[in-house]
Amino acid sequence: MAGGEFALIEQLRSRLGKAGKGVRLGIGDDAAWLDPAGRQLVATMDTLVADRHFFPDVRPYDLAWKALAVNLSDLAAMGAEARWCLLSLALPPREAGYGAWMEDFMAGWRALAERHDITLVGGDTVATDGPLTLSVTALGLVDQSVMRRDAARPGDMVWVTGSLGDAAAALDLALVERGREGQGFPCSAAQREALEARRLRPMPRLEFGEAAAACGVCCAMDCSDGFLADLSHILEASGVHAQIALDALPLSRELMDLAGEDPERWQRWPLTGGDDYELILCAPPALAAPLRQAAAAQSLRLTAVGRILPTALDMPAAVTMTWRDRVMPLPTTWGHVHAL
Repeated sequence: MAGGEFALIEQLRSRLGKAGKGVRLGIGDDAAWLDPAGRQLVATMDTLVADRHFFPDVRPYDLAWKALAVNLSDLAAMGAEARWCLLSLALPPREAGYGAWMEDFMAGWRALAERHDITLVGGDTVATDGPLTLSVTALGLVDQSVMRRDAARPGDMVWVTGSLGDAAAALDLALVERGREGQGFPCSAAQREALEARRLRPMPRLEFGEAAAACGVCCAMDCSDGFLADLSHILEASGVHAQIALDALPLSRELMDLAGEDPERWQRWPLTGGDDYELILCAPPALAAPLRQAAAAQSLRLTAVGRILPTALDMPAAVTMTWRDRVMPLPTTWGHVHAL
């Protein structure tokens, strides 16, 4: 690496590691010294590997944004206020060096971090003969109990933030372009740009996660592996069943134009596609009004897509799915695998 490891660390410290809330000592010592001020700590970690989780030719700006976003989305699902991050970079040799690459990477990281007042407080850098690899640890704080997967109860409504399926449709197009297994379809340049933006720069729903927890929501999960797969994790942990209307799943205008009235496309993209980083919430009907108000205050789309039912012997699957009020079979593939 041009300039060496310590020069890279100093670059990260000076550009991304400036003092933030609760940082007693940040980048530059053996460890960070953080002050949660009597609040409870929530932690998550995710690793991304080139040619498995992202294409090697991805723009560094987009890579940094998404590496941070996928971790912040986990904190959002817990109802936590995101505060601090640690970043580990394993960098393979590059003929052009990492000067311009790091500038663009730091710009992407900073663009998302500054939206949510996140401070980089430490991490590691290393040269490697393997693929480019990033690991991010995100730390957040809560004042109340966190939202959990195992807290869905019969009678709860099932909610989804934002829209689903854009990233999966964009990945299909990207795979086809690269000669890999994917599903091509006619798509305008404007539609493609909108879908690709959702794939590369997801928006973690941190503010709404905090608001939902403050409203009294006890059950939530971030939707990253596909709506059906992630909802099933909630149902299994909570020991309940769900009835979901496939045609109620929220789609963007662009994806609605592409999916139309074809239930197979609805299953492929919004139901099982993954990489959305929206929130799935299960909450009693009494919380519907405050949740809608919280979403409206943030100009965030919030959609009721089903309800939680008790389990029964005549329900062999965890989910009953309908299309236009008619029960339909579940797809054989349930979720997105984070591999290209």
